[in-house]
Amino acid sequence: MSEDARSTDDLQEEEYARLCHEAGLHLRLNRIVLAEKVVAELLQRWPDRTTAQERAGDLAMAQGKLQQAREHYRQALELEPANADAERKYGLALLTLTPDERRRNLIEAVIADSTAVQPTSRRPLNAFMHALIFPGLGQLYNRQHEKGLALVAVGGLLLMLVFYLLVQVPYTMVAEASAGRRLAVHEQLAGMHQALAQMSGGYWLLAALLIVLYLGLYAFGIYDAYRQAQSQTERDLGVL
Repeated sequence: MSEDARSTDDLQEEEYARLCHEAGLHLRLNRIVLAEKVVAELLQRWPDRTTAQERAGDLAMAQGKLQQAREHYRQALELEPANADAERKYGLALLTLTPDERRRNLIEAVIADSTAVQPTSRRPLNAFMHALIFPGLGQLYNRQHEKGLALVAVGGLLLMLVFYLLVQVPYTMVAEASAGRRLAVHEQLAGMHQALAQMSGGYWLLAALLIVLYLGLYAFGIYDAYRQAQSQTERDLGVL
């Protein structure tokens, strides 16, 4: 082979490696449109190369086109059966179900057992009932643990602040005013009511703000828990 031919082959290999790397970089950065252009060029110029087919499979997976991804990974394995990376990706593509496959599996499960989908149909209602108890419990039911714990913590803090302003502070004022004298329950309540009546407008504004924040958090917890549970159920049923 002449020196010019070897030089041309080397340039072709360098260009091939560069485009493969570029396609992988675009996919990692979720630049799908740019990845499409590079992958199209790879398949046009080197359709019988393993990495070209593998990058095409990666692109199809990123686009949710599972059937195309499986085909590209299969071709990559046919070209290089010992390619462990392509084998792993092909196996993942086979295990990942398309919406049509999920629907077909669901129909088969219902035919085999008509009660198979009953538990998931109650998920939104169960999440709603949990959220009614306290903010964040609906999210914990949906297994959104970080969001659920955050809502529980914020809701608990707001309730403690409201309790402190509307109960603890006036109770402390009554206890100090009694000078150690034991008061009956109705006297304590009357004293607390009188203490609250003497509070400034800013004090009541702060208390009202905390109550509004808690109610807003409470309403959000209910809405979000129900919506998320409904979305999870739809995914289970293959609607999404």
